[in-house]
Amino acid sequence: ASPIARLQIALGILEHHASPEDEKRVKRALDEVGNLSDLVNELLSFTRAEVSGRQMELEKTWIREVVNTAAAREGKGDGEFTIQIPDDLTALAVPELLVRALSNVLRNAVRYAGTAGPIEIASRVEGDRVLLDVKDSGPGVPEEELGNLFKPFFRAEASRSRDTGGVGLGLAIVETCVQACRGTVTARNRDKGGFVVTLVLKKG
Repeated sequence: ASPIARLQIALGILEHHASPEDEKRVKRALDEVGNLSDLVNELLSFTRAEVSGRQMELEKTWIREVVNTAAAREGKGDGEFTIQIPDDLTALAVPELLVRALSNVLRNAVRYAGTAGPIEIASRVEGDRVLLDVKDSGPGVPEEELGNLFKPFFRAEASRSRDTGGVGLGLAIVETCVQACRGTVTARNRDKGGFVVTLVLKKG
């Protein structure tokens, strides 16, 4: 077992035998260890995305398959997502990195806006580009913080606080993966409320 796993086991045993007063302290320690575990896992994902992106060639990728895989990974089967992607739409990408990028985008949307209605995943084609939009109806992000969203460890403090989970690497991983696919990613608030992340790739 890893050091973090051993620490979680030890704290779990301690919690079982602790007095009511000490139990609260142990629970807080367990929460912090959980946050540390999330941080380590996301750091590993961030590093893997950077390394693998340099080593892999782009290939014709079926966008609907990528979206279905990411939605199945991040959804709970409760109709969180509405998907509007043609079955024959393709783009140039590294499929596993594109799945990782989209999974992180969907995870964020579910975390911050999952109770505000279905999350829409839709595509557009503009010339030789494929644009993939993930739209939610949640609280959005303060305008002054939009430019920092893709920086490692950045967390928007207003509507997207630490209490909702995560350690601030999700969108940084998204940008790394999309750039490895020779694409770009942007984020903005929707005019009538909500948030949209757009992945732009070269048409396959």
